[in-house]
Amino acid sequence: MQSFFGAHLLRNTALVLVLTVSSLVSFTPRAEAALVPTQLSMVSEARAMDLASVQKVLENKEVKARLSALGYSDAEISSKLSMLSDAELHKLSTQMNALDSGGDGVGFIIGLLVVVLLVVVIVKVADKTITIR
Repeated sequence: MQSFFGAHLLRNTALVLVLTVSSLVSFTPRAEAALVPTQLSMVSEARAMDLASVQKVLENKEVKARLSALGYSDAEISSKLSMLSDAELHKLSTQMNALDSGGDGVGFIIGLLVVVLLVVVIVKVADKTITIR
């Protein structure tokens, strides 16, 4: 009796597995591949680079503080950026990259002091004196 139930169970299990696998194979989606034109791929890469450039500037704490003072939230800024066309985003990125980043002048003062110190050291080494009349 047990061999009959074992063979019957094995046959039913094999039938269920065959039906399951055949149904899974029959429902696989059709996949197609094609070459993407160079212009389209370059446009998407350029947009990604421009967007990264603009986002880098927007992550600056002074810019972020100024935009929040004007009443813009991060969500509003990102939604406005996503609405820009490729040409507008490229123009914005180019304009932001053309701006000189301002500083507080500390670097200029330190550079000037280094030059003055270097001149004094050279004059001392050469045993020359500087007289101002």
